[in-house]
Amino acid sequence: MSVEVITPAIAEEMLKHNSNNRPIKKSQVLILTNEILANRWITTGQAITFVGKTLVDGQHRLQAVIAADKPITSCVIRFPSTANAKQIFQVTDRGVTRTFADTLAMQGESNVGVLATVLLGLDRYYKAIDAVDKNAKTIPYTSQTRAANKTSRSRNVDGEIKKKPLSHITQLLEQYPFARNSAAFGQKMSAARPQILMKGQWGLLHAIYTDIDEIEASNFLESLQSGENLSRHSPIMQLRERMLSIRTDKTRDSVAIGMQVILAMSNAAWNAYRTDKPINLKKVSAGDPIQIAK
Repeated sequence: MSVEVITPAIAEEMLKHNSNNRPIKKSQVLILTNEILANRWITTGQAITFVGKTLVDGQHRLQAVIAADKPITSCVIRFPSTANAKQIFQVTDRGVTRTFADTLAMQGESNVGVLATVLLGLDRYYKAIDAVDKNAKTIPYTSQTRAANKTSRSRNVDGEIKKKPLSHITQLLEQYPFARNSAAFGQKMSAARPQILMKGQWGLLHAIYTDIDEIEASNFLESLQSGENLSRHSPIMQLRERMLSIRTDKTRDSVAIGMQVILAMSNAAWNAYRTDKPINLKKVSAGDPIQIAK
């Protein structure tokens, strides 16, 4: 490690090697720029970090130096090119909190925000299923919240609850590689109108149902969006009308429909669709047990 003067010209040169980092957060660059301009910049042990010539930490600080057009002093660490850049990225303390989506972006994945949502949602859903009897047909509504805590947090040997490391999302992607296609599906469906679901919700439902039957999953969800060739009493039509009703309800914050509610209604409709049985989705409400998709 060395302490170096980082001029705007040096910052520009360093950023030329910023080939595989997360997207720039403009708000953070603005905060750091204002700190530099107000002469409040303090050199700490938090370093601008390279692996070989590749920048793996410090892009926001470097952007702020350029924006402020003023030099700063900063610690700089240069690891050899043989070091594992991904591991360093995942464990280094950062000026901006890294997210699971940032980790996926560094690994070259696409649709990273949706993909992270899908992977964490799958982990949560299957953890809830694992927690009930193997012959159970439903999972408790509240189990999704408990499973969510297990998905993103863990206990250490001292019993302290901490966020799971960023490498957790990589492990989930290895476990559920089909989530990539589901993230792409969610991204595509988010552009369709009317907007029935958010893109992460489309992606998660696609992943759950694709794990059962890929062709039926696409048919079910595409019909849900289009509403074409559906009878009045079709489970898909009932689900569509219920979702549109909730989203257009001006008396509530209908944009943020909880995933538990979506799963309760969608899984019920999916199972009825798959078994060709009648259903009344008006009887499904928040707090009801969630059917396990079959």
